[in-house]
Amino acid sequence: MNEKPSFAKRLLHSTLALDFKHQRIDVEAVPLTCPGLPQAFHLARIAVVADVHLPDQVVSIPRLLRLLQMQRLDAIFLPGDLTNSYTDFDQKGLYALARELTKIAPCFAVPGNHEQRLGREPTYRRILEACGVHYMSDSYADWHKDGATLRLFGMGEKKPMPLDVTGQPAIVLAHRPEYLADYAHAGWDIVICGHAHGGHVRVGGASLFSPDQGFFPAYTHGVYEKGGTRMIVSRGLGNSSIPWRVNNPPHLPILILSAKQA
Repeated sequence: MNEKPSFAKRLLHSTLALDFKHQRIDVEAVPLTCPGLPQAFHLARIAVVADVHLPDQVVSIPRLLRLLQMQRLDAIFLPGDLTNSYTDFDQKGLYALARELTKIAPCFAVPGNHEQRLGREPTYRRILEACGVHYMSDSYADWHKDGATLRLFGMGEKKPMPLDVTGQPAIVLAHRPEYLADYAHAGWDIVICGHAHGGHVRVGGASLFSPDQGFFPAYTHGVYEKGGTRMIVSRGLGNSSIPWRVNNPPHLPILILSAKQA
C-alpha cells in the first residue's frame, strides 16, 4: 500500500533537521584484497553512496557529484536508502541523482528499508532502472570491465544463503549490517552495507544509537570480519529517524579492490 508519512514525522523533520549542506564529507579509502578477483578488476575503485535519504541529505547533491567525479571511479555501489520514508517521496530528486551518478560510472543498487516501506520499492526500482542503474533485489548483476566480468549480488528481503559463485569472490550489497553472522554463515566474502548512520552521535569513536541495533551498536562504520566474511559499513550521507549527526560527518568510502596481497 502506498501511504504518505504521518504529519508528526513530517513535522519532526521540518523542525528538527539541521542544515549541514556545507559540512565536509569524510572520504575514506578502503583497500580490499579479493582472492579470485579477475585481473581486469585489480585496483578498481568503487564509491559507496549509502543512506542519502533524499530530501534530507546532509550535503548538497551538486557537491557530492563533484567529489565523485574527482575519484576516478570504476563503479558506484548504492546499498539502499537513497530516499527517506519519513518525508514525502522525492521522486524528482531521486531521478536527478541517479541520472548524474550513471554518467560518472556504472551503478549497482539494492533497496533499503526506507524503499521497502510504504509501498515505494516498485517506483524506486523503476526510476533507478530508467536511469541505467543495475538494480538487484535477491538477484545479481554483471559488472563488465576490460573484457572481463565480475558478478555482483544484491540482497532484498530473503534470508542470506550460499551463492552460486565459481572461482570469484562473492561480493554482495546488503543494506543492513546487523546480520553479519548470517552473512558469514552464508559464506559471503565481501558485504557492503549502510543503514547504521554511523550511530548518529559518536563519542571517542564509539557510537550511541543505530536503527535495529539500539544503543551502543556493534556495527556502524568501517570493516568488520567474521569467519571468512568482511563487511564494509558506510556511515551514510543523510539523516533519517534521528535528524542529527554529532562527530559523525557524511561518509564516502572508496573501495579499492586488489587481486593479490599488497
